[in-house]
Amino acid sequence: MKYYLYLFFIFFPFSVSAQCTGCTITNPTDPNYHFPDNTTVCITTTTTFDNPTFGANTKICIGTNALVIFQNNISGVSNAPVYFDVHGSLVFNQATTTVADLDVHIYDTGTIIVGGGNGNMNIVGQNNRIVNEGIVNIGVLQFGDNTDNIVDNYGTLNINGNINMSNSAMTQFRNQKTGSISILGNYSNNEQSFYLNCGTINSASGFNINGGKIINTGTFTAGGDINLSGNSSEIYNFGVFSSTGNMNNAPADAILYNEGRFLINQYQGGNAAIHGPASASKKGYFEVQNPIQVNNVSIGPNLDFKRSSGPSNAGTVFLNSNPVMLSNVTYDCASTNSCSAPMVTSVGFCPTINAELPPMAVEDTYTIPAGSSSAGNVLDNDFETYNGAQATLTNVILSQISTTTTNINLDPGTGYINVAPGTPPGTYTLEYQICQAASPSNCDTATDTIIVPGAVPCYKPALTAGTALPANHGITALQRANSGDSSWPGARKGAWTVLESKTKGLVINRLTDTQVAAIPSSDVKEGMIVYNTTQHCLQVNIDGTPGGWKCFNNQTCPD
Repeated sequence: MKYYLYLFFIFFPFSVSAQCTGCTITNPTDPNYHFPDNTTVCITTTTTFDNPTFGANTKICIGTNALVIFQNNISGVSNAPVYFDVHGSLVFNQATTTVADLDVHIYDTGTIIVGGGNGNMNIVGQNNRIVNEGIVNIGVLQFGDNTDNIVDNYGTLNINGNINMSNSAMTQFRNQKTGSISILGNYSNNEQSFYLNCGTINSASGFNINGGKIINTGTFTAGGDINLSGNSSEIYNFGVFSSTGNMNNAPADAILYNEGRFLINQYQGGNAAIHGPASASKKGYFEVQNPIQVNNVSIGPNLDFKRSSGPSNAGTVFLNSNPVMLSNVTYDCASTNSCSAPMVTSVGFCPTINAELPPMAVEDTYTIPAGSSSAGNVLDNDFETYNGAQATLTNVILSQISTTTTNINLDPGTGYINVAPGTPPGTYTLEYQICQAASPSNCDTATDTIIVPGAVPCYKPALTAGTALPANHGITALQRANSGDSSWPGARKGAWTVLESKTKGLVINRLTDTQVAAIPSSDVKEGMIVYNTTQHCLQVNIDGTPGGWKCFNNQTCPD
């Protein structure tokens, strides 16, 4: 049976393709064209369709410079897949309702406009995927009953009305770091759905979480009231989250977690606790315009509260409340330079589309002698998920990505770094990765610094220009001294004197610190050498002064 199908913008993962490929049909001209089953129809020119119909498993590719206009309703097969690759412009002149399962990818050169930017889009197909790298302008975005939806935005998404979803819809809505979403109306959620913001979301009105989840690692601005009602409504803020309206009706099982900056106009949160980071190395910062009411809930740990104006203390921040303060809850610690951790509003990660936080691989520095292994394990300060359980070889998959020398490697079976015997002293780096064992595509990387101690050799190129002068003086234990430039010692070029022996050693003057200091300053010469028996080193005078004695015990460049 045929139903009306209105195109919905769906966006796919990153791709740099700028043209249509694999075309089976190109540039149809019939205004009432039927897009056949199992075909790829490519459109590379300006084309207007009045009353087109769609078969099952049809792909429509709109080229970079093409403009495709749908004037009226579009009919298609209910819950059959329809694919759109939009490199150019796709315009719907009226509100649309989709009954097909839509998979639409809008590339960075692509644009979709519904009803001049104010037309409504009603998504009714059971499984829909949206990935936008370009620009989308619509009115109301509606997700229907029993729909499963993914919206992944890398570009610009302008919703000039509301975002609505039925209670039975399941929607995974993510705004990537490069994404910008503007919502002029209200938007709602449900217990099966969540919004993930890693870029910028500006909502002119408020929203109802209604048991869903919001994770913000970017900038999230809500201009109206936020209703936290519903079972287990959750807001996790790691970036900048601001609400210029009121936050209301949070039940006891709701979660408000802040590790970044959270700006509140008014909060009447009911019985929901306000959580902060578990580690004292982090701190969440709240700024409140008006006193907030939290009843007798727990606050903290590791949170700071500040009034936007006037003094900041428990009496000015909290109204008609008797909260239980956990450790390290402070009031405007920045004003007294007493904050235990800085304000961090960019954690650098974006959750997975399933709302999973990534693991945490933390950079380390190790000093490891050649022929040894690290005393510490690279997983010792890593986490299986952000701020979660410690990473172990059981809950993460450990692998090496790169190393600056093949002599230094990570043993993924133990987590220790091995430095091979004979590795020259120096500073090296090794990059590794941890992925969740339960979700192997959810990964994080870190770069560890490895210091191999010891003297760092200095190698200078030989001086080969000019005339090599013979050595005219030598002492030998091999009984071969002779005259002439080709005999020993004359064959040894570029030296004032030459010493040689296979069984004898050279002993120079042996002096203590006191004896070295007693050498008359008039007798101290640059280049003078003694063996210092106090410091157990060969000393060389570098400037002809009593203060110019330096131990010559590191192989390096003297200049």
